[in-house]
Amino acid sequence: MKIGLRGGHSPNCKGAMGIIDEQAEVRKIYNEMVPMLQAAGHTVIDCNSNANSVVGELNDGTNKANANNCEMFVSIHMNAAGSPDANGSEVFLYNNGNAVMNQRATSICDKFAQKGFPNRGVKFNTAYHDLNASSMPAMIVETLFCTGIADVDRYRALGPKGIATLIVEGITGKVVSSAPVQLQQTPDSKKGSTATMVCFYRVTDLDKDKVYYFDGFTAHPLNHPDEKKVLNDIYKANNGKDMPEFLWTSKAPWFTRLQNAVERKPQFVIKK
Repeated sequence: MKIGLRGGHSPNCKGAMGIIDEQAEVRKIYNEMVPMLQAAGHTVIDCNSNANSVVGELNDGTNKANANNCEMFVSIHMNAAGSPDANGSEVFLYNNGNAVMNQRATSICDKFAQKGFPNRGVKFNTAYHDLNASSMPAMIVETLFCTGIADVDRYRALGPKGIATLIVEGITGKVVSSAPVQLQQTPDSKKGSTATMVCFYRVTDLDKDKVYYFDGFTAHPLNHPDEKKVLNDIYKANNGKDMPEFLWTSKAPWFTRLQNAVERKPQFVIKK
């Protein structure tokens, strides 16, 4: 199944700010869900957004899912409330007309309940953008209250991976293996070692769409989306997961720190 997946909101248009930052945490959950869903045989379409407005980030998510002909759209969120005693998980669907989606949503709620989150159940809402603008069955998973003391304690105990596991198991009906993924490493002809320090990155405040490929030694600007695709396809064939991608800004120039770190010559050499 082709699944459009989004960690709600945008780094440039934040969601709820409670004891924890909703947007930052759901993006972590997203990152943990991707390899789990892929390991279960599904294709994951990145429907995240870096837009600067609510309208922009909402449209980015559903537009990407629709354009890629996804079979299901999943949007991950956290609730917020004025009281720190508000806790629990719930899943929103457009309506109750899809028995399969109802089963998946119910299973997700049950999985969270098993870990101590109050079960707020499956709910229906035709007004939510993620549900009414997607051309495929969609769900909004409200994982917990980022303002709830007990919920945040449970979240911190499970971590983003633990929360991701609950959602993925609810969607797929399969137990997520806890065994580490064995990576097939490719020899690096430049150093005679294995190439692991590779990534994509973007400097979002300078040019949000410009992608750079860091090969472990040098950053290369990419000029066409297919260049990113072929590099990622090769990486994924060798490693079993997508190449990591980082979103940086010029205000915290980690891309410069990265390049400086790999290019700097050693200050001294230890002779054998």
